Amino acid sequence: MQEDTIFMLLRFQFSNFRSFRSEQELSLVPAQSKEGLTGAALPAAAIYGPNASGKTNAIRALQFMAVAVADSHAPWKPDALIPRAPFAGDEGETTPSEFIVDFLLERTRHQYGFKVSSDAVVEEWLYVFPKGKRQTWFVRHESAFTFGSKFKGENETIRILTRNNSLFLSAAAQNNHELLSPVYRWFSQSLLFITGPKASLLDRSVKFFSERGLLDRLRDQIGLADLGVVDVRLTDTTNATLGDLVRYGWPTGFQLVHKLGVKTVSFENQQESAGTLAYLALLGPISAMLEQGGVLCIDELDASLHPLLAIEIVKWFNASSKPGMSAQLIFTAHDTNLLSAGVLGHDQIWFTEKDHEGASHLYPLSDFKTRKQENLERGYLQGRYGAIPLIGAGQVLAGLDADHVET
Repeated sequence: MQEDTIFMLLRFQFSNFRSFRSEQELSLVPAQSKEGLTGAALPAAAIYGPNASGKTNAIRALQFMAVAVADSHAPWKPDALIPRAPFAGDEGETTPSEFIVDFLLERTRHQYGFKVSSDAVVEEWLYVFPKGKRQTWFVRHESAFTFGSKFKGENETIRILTRNNSLFLSAAAQNNHELLSPVYRWFSQSLLFITGPKASLLDRSVKFFSERGLLDRLRDQIGLADLGVVDVRLTDTTNATLGDLVRYGWPTGFQLVHKLGVKTVSFENQQESAGTLAYLALLGPISAMLEQGGVLCIDELDASLHPLLAIEIVKWFNASSKPGMSAQLIFTAHDTNLLSAGVLGHDQIWFTEKDHEGASHLYPLSDFKTRKQENLERGYLQGRYGAIPLIGAGQVLAGLDADHVET
């Protein structure tokens, strides 16, 4: 992202993707905002729900949109199907999948969206709202395009280059369209997704700090976690062998130095705990977003992390919510400590659950009437907001209490 370009994600809508059938919405607009989609956005949003309820799929939907923008014109093949993963069944296969984002570019709201079937782009559009009034830049219905009078550029030439199974936005960016390139860069460079094992990020994380001369910051952030680590040392990997990688299974470019009594000892990476390595792996992407701006989406933020570390990470993004900053965090979690930590407002907490037909639904805590001092963690575990397994935590605890009484 260029230094003079500030994006904030306001709202993401999608339908017919994986376990989601009907239209869903994830909003980062403050619930009490009087400015609505023209005002500031929330710095963080958490998604809770039982296993297989759709939490990860909500993040994957935004990831698919980003990949489609980045790849549809070049890596996607002219005769290939669009890899959209619709809702299971005939209805999902025959119905287009839809993806829409509303975002602020500087202080102006933009809305970009598209509908795709398995073999073609059905619709695509971009609206801009200067001073709150909608201005059409382009609208596409299959092969028919309409360009607004304010949308300058080589539009007809790019239209001819746009395939049925690729997005006009992708083709325009590949041809250096001045107005669309900033939008393309946000999708392709400033949306980062972490949906698998965090270990693969270790090398990138350490590289981020070392290349920018920020090792002191890395030491401070690791020290903040109270992991017993007092230093980070980079090691020379030029002579590393395949045997090193097979033996250790982790990057060999750094060592963490621990204090043991009055001595300091360097640990090999395979000696570190999963929590230490997960935290270190996340520090690079987190710091990059806080420094450069963008949206960081993490599936299972709390996996292998101490609850206090997950809380601290959310605090960092909350603290970045000020003029000139554009860092946002969207994450899924199981650890309910975050609900009672006071770091998430009611409009920053979302839930997923499946209906009796197996379709996922995404909804915010702000849909419920809650008291100001309500214990959200307890309320969630007791099933007040849905999105818990059929055997809720409250029932399990009640059963344990009953067993204890009987004995």
